[in-house]
Amino acid sequence: MKIFMGKKVRPLMVFVLVFCAVVTCSCRKSSSKNNKIEIRITERVTKDNTKIQIPEFVSENEEVSRNLKELNKKCLNLQKIAEKEEEKGSHMEMLSYVNYVKGYPQVTVIWYILDDNTGIYNIMTLGADEKNSLPITSKEALEMTGMSGVDLSLKVGKLSKESGIRGELLSTEMQGFRIDEEGKVKEIYMKLVMEIKKENDVTEEEHFFSYIPEEEKLEKLSLKGYEVP
Repeated sequence: MKIFMGKKVRPLMVFVLVFCAVVTCSCRKSSSKNNKIEIRITERVTKDNTKIQIPEFVSENEEVSRNLKELNKKCLNLQKIAEKEEEKGSHMEMLSYVNYVKGYPQVTVIWYILDDNTGIYNIMTLGADEKNSLPITSKEALEMTGMSGVDLSLKVGKLSKESGIRGELLSTEMQGFRIDEEGKVKEIYMKLVMEIKKENDVTEEEHFFSYIPEEEKLEKLSLKGYEVP
């Protein structure tokens, strides 16, 4: 009797183990595939015939999608900025530049608002760590460099003075970044506001530069294909 029972049970156990292994492998393969993050751009044309391009971070994985909520909230805020300025009758354009770096999808959004002949530019880079399903904003990118905001401002301020940019530096602001495949921050996009004095007239000018931490230098952001002053 015992021999009969043993012969019946062993094949069943093997079948169950093989079945579980197949299911486990199948699930792992599916989960890995669904971790991919896509950046979609919604575009429309304004009455002034300029473009408004709004990004969105998308994933088939529900957990990853939840982790991307912070990024998509910022994307939604960009949409609100565009709608508000259009309601005011301002002339504006918002362009999105997608950079699909392996493991680190990124998008840099540049917009300008022309109101009463005054042009104001701004930049925002948003990215994601695909492996860990984590959002990356300027805050996280700065932390990845090991620098503080004060450190960055001092470095950029010193370089701007050495480069001979006209005027007196009023402020610096980190607005974007570029990360490579190894997860290193290769460039930091900075907005510099300079005060220009001419006799009794005082004006302010905006300048956008890429700060390259490894080389300790500034490069005009417009030279990298971005439409900024």
